[in-house]
Amino acid sequence: MTSLIKHKKVELTELFYDLVFVYGMSQGTSMIHHVHHGVIPWVNFTSFAIGMIIMINTWMVQTVFTNRFGKNSLTNILFMFVQMCLLMTSLASSTGEFTQRNFQYFYGPYAGISFVLLLQYLVEYIRAEEKADRLFMKQFFYILGLRTAGLLLAVLLPMSIGLWVAAASILISWILPGLLTSRSAVSPEIRPVNFPHLVERLSLLVIITFGEMIIGIAKYFTPETLSIYSVLIFSVVANLFMIYIVEIDHMIDVNKPVKKSNSLIYWHYPIFFGLSFVTVALGFLGDAEAYNGYAMTLFYLGFLLLLLGISRFNSFNKPTHWFTRKLVIRCLATWSVGFVLSYIFLANSSILMVIAAIVTCLIAIIAVRFNLKNIPNT
Repeated sequence: MTSLIKHKKVELTELFYDLVFVYGMSQGTSMIHHVHHGVIPWVNFTSFAIGMIIMINTWMVQTVFTNRFGKNSLTNILFMFVQMCLLMTSLASSTGEFTQRNFQYFYGPYAGISFVLLLQYLVEYIRAEEKADRLFMKQFFYILGLRTAGLLLAVLLPMSIGLWVAAASILISWILPGLLTSRSAVSPEIRPVNFPHLVERLSLLVIITFGEMIIGIAKYFTPETLSIYSVLIFSVVANLFMIYIVEIDHMIDVNKPVKKSNSLIYWHYPIFFGLSFVTVALGFLGDAEAYNGYAMTLFYLGFLLLLLGISRFNSFNKPTHWFTRKLVIRCLATWSVGFVLSYIFLANSSILMVIAAIVTCLIAIIAVRFNLKNIPNT
């Protein structure tokens, strides 16, 4: 009989570290919250995508380190505080027009963060006694060293060239952990990932993203705008939250030994992007400057990304809660009907809100019923 995995405590310092990412999520969505001729400029969208990847990847690298090797020591706390300070500097420069100076202030601190993460792994490498742990940490020297060098080079170049260098450095360092650590992560000698801790940390970051969504819909609850549609908009957010939380909190088996946890991390990226798209789309509804068709495309694309990310968690689920073909078809059919109906009633923002509320509610009900139906009888 497999023994239960001991749940590593999420420290208060980790939660404090998360606070700067509340600001980060807000700054990220602000890049695509302004329209030009009814749509989001591609430059803003590209900056948003690159910024979100490097910000979330930074959080992921720190979280994986804390999960495997980190202790709530003064040294590790100091490393996190320095990262927070650098991240605040970077995020504060992402407002307004993206000039050469803003470009340097945005990517320069991220080069510093990458170097701080590299130092953190180096300190632990020196302390480590197990050869397998040292070999695993050595891989992050290449990953973080490459990102540090690439970003430093980028800020020294003109923005037109430096942006491409920065993007390449970020994308390569984003993909490399999945490639380099996939084999070593399954080695029986290496310290395993504490899966319950990882699931909890990822879910907390998703909740932060939902927090940004709540802030985004606050404009519908002022004395001038409060109506039945305010309740419908809030129900959309609540339904999306229920869809995610039913999976992450009830269907995933956190006590099952997991050899490949990288997929759980990587499949959270479409969830973060999807929720950001939904946040912006809900803000666009009823906005005279934004085209409803564009808002609805963004909404249903974001919703689909959320469902896609959750669907890829199936291998981590309890055997009783493995997704069935019937469940997948029901969810996709409901999503498709909502998407089509939204384009039929595109001119009426109120009807669009009603459709979004009904569609998200139906899929939330489908998810909850599937969970309850498959709970073993005791």
